[in-house]
Amino acid sequence: MTAKALAVFAKEALDAARDRRSLTSALSFALFGPLVLALALTLSAKGSDDGQPLELAVAGPENAPSLVRFLEQNHVEVKAPPADVVAAVRRGDLKVALRIPAGYGGDFRASRPARVELIHDASRLGARTPVRRLERLLERYEARVAGQRLSARGVSPQIIRPLQVEARDLSTTASRAALALATLPIFLLMATFLGGMNVAIDTTAGERERGSLESLLVHAVPRRDLVLGKWMAAVAFNLLSVALTLLLSFLVLRWDRLQKTDVPVSLSVDGALRFLLLLLPLALLAPALQMLLALFARSFKEAQTQLSLLMLLPMVPGLLLSFQSFEAQPWMRIVPILAEQILMRDLLYGQTLAVSTQVLTAGATLAFTALCLGATTRLLHHERIVLGR
Repeated sequence: MTAKALAVFAKEALDAARDRRSLTSALSFALFGPLVLALALTLSAKGSDDGQPLELAVAGPENAPSLVRFLEQNHVEVKAPPADVVAAVRRGDLKVALRIPAGYGGDFRASRPARVELIHDASRLGARTPVRRLERLLERYEARVAGQRLSARGVSPQIIRPLQVEARDLSTTASRAALALATLPIFLLMATFLGGMNVAIDTTAGERERGSLESLLVHAVPRRDLVLGKWMAAVAFNLLSVALTLLLSFLVLRWDRLQKTDVPVSLSVDGALRFLLLLLPLALLAPALQMLLALFARSFKEAQTQLSLLMLLPMVPGLLLSFQSFEAQPWMRIVPILAEQILMRDLLYGQTLAVSTQVLTAGATLAFTALCLGATTRLLHHERIVLGR
């Protein structure tokens, strides 16, 4: 690293620090990603509320006092229904309602199937959890009544249970947490592409649009040093964005409300440092690739539009990894972005990452970074690129 490259870096970093767009790009997503993660985990925790009382509007509770009593014994708060139960559910005023017809008692005493109506709107996401919970309770009540009727007739209730299913959950704490934190790697990858994007655009397409790129090349600064200095400035903002995203994610996941959920979501200091180490090569690659592509744009806005499409790159591997049938192949360890996401997924699941694999992935990403920087340096020798013609 030469003194001229460091001088260019200092100048570009200072200019970027004064630029509101560059600071907004580096800081906004660092706040946005962890907040979205916290919101998603909070909503997920609300979705699993088996231990919380379930409010249920019951129409005709006097027709089935034993059923109503059973529900109340299992954390269900029975309340009076509105005049039109169906309309209330359709409007979303009620997530679920139970209607017990007047003929329920006669059928129940005659040991005939007694009809009850479970009224809900399956198109409403918030209704799915209480509906499933109520269905399980009704199944338990049905099994209990059936057993009592068989016992009254001198028949063992076990006769209607040909199977005794014992579910064994082999998931670990790490794997359950990994499932809940599946979006964290995507947010971190996006931070590596957003943090220094405006700096990468402004130091290439932006300077050419302002007419200052040509004058910079006239000075006795080798193009290689010029590219390295600009690249380091973008990398600095990139690392700032990634570090802030990790720090805020670390703090969010230690929130007491999330720690009390059935899935222990947390990010240790060691885990955060491992994530940072995995993302470091990618934080070097993203600005190099963005600078290279920005040189082909005619203006700052055009480069911004084109590089916004580049944001799809971190999302595609996440989409692939979301399919259970997707298995990582050895050659994927040398594909930038995809390789980092595979390693972060393995880290979330508590797997031990081989040092050789990490070195191979980092080496491939750094090699691609060097290719991008070399290509950018060569492009600055072309008058058509420098003048934007």
